[in-house]
Amino acid sequence: MPYLEQKNHKTYYLSKGRSNNKSLPLIGLHGGPGGSHLSLFSLTWLSDKRRVVLFDQIGSGLSTSIEKNEMKIETFVNNLDSLITHLKIDKFHLLGSSWGTTLALEYYLRKKGSGVASLTFQSPMFSTKIWEQDAKRLIKKMPLKTQKVINYCHEIGATDSKVYKEAVRDYYAKHVFRLKARPEWAPPRVINHHGERVYGHMWGPSEFYSTGTLKNYDRVKDLHKIKVPTLFLVGQYDEATPESAQRFARKIRNAEVGVIKGASHSIFTEKPELSHKRLSAFLKVTEDKLVI
Repeated sequence: MPYLEQKNHKTYYLSKGRSNNKSLPLIGLHGGPGGSHLSLFSLTWLSDKRRVVLFDQIGSGLSTSIEKNEMKIETFVNNLDSLITHLKIDKFHLLGSSWGTTLALEYYLRKKGSGVASLTFQSPMFSTKIWEQDAKRLIKKMPLKTQKVINYCHEIGATDSKVYKEAVRDYYAKHVFRLKARPEWAPPRVINHHGERVYGHMWGPSEFYSTGTLKNYDRVKDLHKIKVPTLFLVGQYDEATPESAQRFARKIRNAEVGVIKGASHSIFTEKPELSHKRLSAFLKVTEDKLVI
């Protein structure tokens, strides 16, 4: 398996296809923090037109674990930058999914857009406060019993209880992953215990609200600094709601929003063909305007 090997860590990556004088590489950033590249695996289907690079961010998936003092945005920005340098990629499309949108935005802002030809934000998380507000609204649409369990367990700190986990599964089945099972084409999940540690430390016990280091995160005020073509992709039933995506998009000049019907948060697994069609059209239009 290919790895970026550094002093204390190894980063697993997957690179498929080749770019040419009509296309640029696409780099995908998975969610979490602490997820894995498998959530974006269907993007490899686009490798007939361009190079597609997916990887497990340091501390998760098939990459090596990290210590708590490394579990910060700077670590992941540097990890992405090192991989891009290792792969000798000069100009590229950057796609983030969920937490990956946070990382994509941070990379763009901290590197002043260097090398980034376009940004795709799939189910964005740019403000923890807005994310939690969306979750509260969606929870209120759940059955009354589910609402009571979630709210009561939050109040007393019983987020490790069986009833809470069952209520969470009901929410996830509606707003995070709507399929009954993983598709046959999807690779089996890998054990990701160290990724769970990253998620718990940086975010918290569930998707609903943050108790970790990201609990006060907010970059909405900086979205206007984006100067490259930008696409927002969200699912119709996404926990990162279409309304919030529209709200973010209005802060970026000429940003586009695509809503994938019938999908929730996992659009590239639930509705890969529809998602790819919208993404590919955006990439083509972007490249038609570029001198590659």
